[in-house]
Amino acid sequence: MPILSITPAPVAAVPASAAPATVARSANNSMSQQDFLKLLTMQLKNQDPMKPMDDNSMVATMAQFTGLEQSSQMLTSLKGLGDANKMIAASSMIGREVTVTDPAGTQTTGIVDAVETTASGLQLRMGASLFSLASVTRVAPTITTTALPSSVRA
Repeated sequence: MPILSITPAPVAAVPASAAPATVARSANNSMSQQDFLKLLTMQLKNQDPMKPMDDNSMVATMAQFTGLEQSSQMLTSLKGLGDANKMIAASSMIGREVTVTDPAGTQTTGIVDAVETTASGLQLRMGASLFSLASVTRVAPTITTTALPSSVRA
């Protein structure tokens, strides 16, 4: 007896807890690497056995995942580099006269004693006060008046 048609068996119902729509999103509503892996696993687990995922499609998906991972690593590296550059810039102000402007528009001038990292970000210490690095409007060398030796005087 010849087979006239093949009707694939219905795929078992996917429990609601395993449905891709329930994959948790990160706080900024973008897909994380973990979310991507969960979706890929669900797709492979629940694919139609009569129409498996195409090899080319699988390779393209893995290439996208690799690209996502590399982009994430690069972003982390660039953030660290930016933070290091800010610290170098701030530390170069130690011992210099700096003018800062607070949110109210008041300007304060003083000598930077130290640089500190706080919950608010990079801060410059001038005496007992801390000022944001972003509030710096002017940097100048400190002028010191020292007596010249008698052999140098004119």
